[in-house]
Amino acid sequence: MTSTVPAEFGPALRTAIERSGLSLNEISRRLRARETPVSISALSYWQNGENRPERASSLAAVTALETILGQRPETLTGLLGPRRPRGRSNHRMVAYDQVWRRPETIARALAKVDATPEELDTPHRLSQYVSFRVDESGHEESMRVRRLVRADHDGTSRFLFVIRCSSLTREPVVLFTEGCSPARFRADVPSSTCAFEFALDRTLAAGELAVVEFGVRFPPGQNGEHAQMAIYRPARDMVLQISFDPACLPRHCTAFFQPRTASPPEERGEASFDRETGTFQFITLDPLPGQYGIRWSWT
Repeated sequence: MTSTVPAEFGPALRTAIERSGLSLNEISRRLRARETPVSISALSYWQNGENRPERASSLAAVTALETILGQRPETLTGLLGPRRPRGRSNHRMVAYDQVWRRPETIARALAKVDATPEELDTPHRLSQYVSFRVDESGHEESMRVRRLVRADHDGTSRFLFVIRCSSLTREPVVLFTEGCSPARFRADVPSSTCAFEFALDRTLAAGELAVVEFGVRFPPGQNGEHAQMAIYRPARDMVLQISFDPACLPRHCTAFFQPRTASPPEERGEASFDRETGTFQFITLDPLPGQYGIRWSWT
């Protein structure tokens, strides 16, 4: 019997993984042990052909993958070919309607602050930390967001933030800001979708960096059992954290990644729950576009 190896990197990697019988979680763990770490989400994108390794550290990881998956040397690395030219055109961006459910509600909310969904990732979010707090009644009480952003063009003076509440009995309240100030808030009330416009403290030229931070308190009675963030183009890192009141800890807590709304959510092992502090963290380096989230249950 003769077995064939696909001639393209993505399908070849998928075939090698399937033949190895190893899960993406186990492969990621073994790569970390070899000091060539690759996140589960990056492995998923590689095998689906939606992205490919190009940096030196990623190429070293592919060499390690050949050993882990029982492949001959250059079976996978030989399919990568020359490195593609770097530049803005090489940044793969995913449209908002591929990562948000009911995308029309996002567009309606943003239109009320004179914005379009295409502006959601402008300036580019290189790094993002989002922390939610759940109160003693099990309701989402507030959130804190910190971003490292880079301007895509001269004259960048604002950024947008969108979140969908489980109910909208009153307006959310901006608790504090650093590096920015609240400009406008509007909502698509039927869908409880909220759009915030923040003005940067200083106007950025193309390529300039800035750090911004803000906090939001939700209306009372938010009874959702998940929190998530959308990433539209590759970034450096992503941290999603849920802090539960010690008097109301969940029975189960799971991190997930969903590359597209049409794809089923994939559970992720790159998360940890500290019951002493009631904190669940989902941290990913080099996150690729998609929805990253945490869901929990009380029973």
